Amino acid sequence: MQRTTISFLRWIVPLSLFWGFAFPLTKIIAYSASPMIISAFRVGIAAIFFLALGKGLSVGKKQFVNGLLNFAFFLILINLGIGLSPNPGLVAVMIYTQPIFVLIIERLLGYKITPKGIIGVVLGVIGVISSATLSFDIGLVFGLLAGILWAVGTIYYSRNLAKENIAKLNAFMTLTSVPIVLAFTPIDYYFKFSLVTLSLILLLAIIAQILGFYFWFNGVRELGTVYASTGSLLVPVMAYVTSFAVLGVIPTLFQIIGSVITLFGVYLTITSRS
Repeated sequence: MQRTTISFLRWIVPLSLFWGFAFPLTKIIAYSASPMIISAFRVGIAAIFFLALGKGLSVGKKQFVNGLLNFAFFLILINLGIGLSPNPGLVAVMIYTQPIFVLIIERLLGYKITPKGIIGVVLGVIGVISSATLSFDIGLVFGLLAGILWAVGTIYYSRNLAKENIAKLNAFMTLTSVPIVLAFTPIDYYFKFSLVTLSLILLLAIIAQILGFYFWFNGVRELGTVYASTGSLLVPVMAYVTSFAVLGVIPTLFQIIGSVITLFGVYLTITSRS
């Protein structure tokens, strides 16, 4: 239990800060650059960084598949959802149904988790979804598909690549994702060049793509798929906090109540691990 708590505090809590702050930061950048352009910059900058850090690549078919699941196709689905939905925030909420799909897939594969842990996962996802007023549109379908893809990618990494050097693995995955993401940049293309925009994109790439995924893969490695994925539910909660701090957007009553439910669900799951 103590080891789980330490790993949670070491990897998942900082992760929630990085990815939570990425939401309002992306909102600011989106006034000057389209979502697909932002994604292309994210993976491009991350590829350069991880190449320098890892001083090499972790190359192979499994690494390529993992990059498609966790980076290229995941980012494409998110941005298609944002482009097709009148409410991008709801698309982000749908992505964080991911822990439910991780739980379902892992149970089908024989993974054991206590009833307390299952209740925590379910409560956490309910809390995230209830924090927003849902109304159906096609963009939400892409958000849901991104959540499912992320779940598959998380399990694939855990079962096939958890022992790989994370810097070299990220270098290869981002590098191979760049041309795929670039192929989709003509969709809703716009880009207003300025040094401020470039600086903000660089900051986003560092906190969301470089630090974010470095902490994420380490969290999955130490905590396992179910517990790390449940911990990722802190990201939407932190997004409300950072959106208030950066943009002055006051959380609604539903968002506050949903966040409390989410925090309780995460607590139940993390403390259920013996």
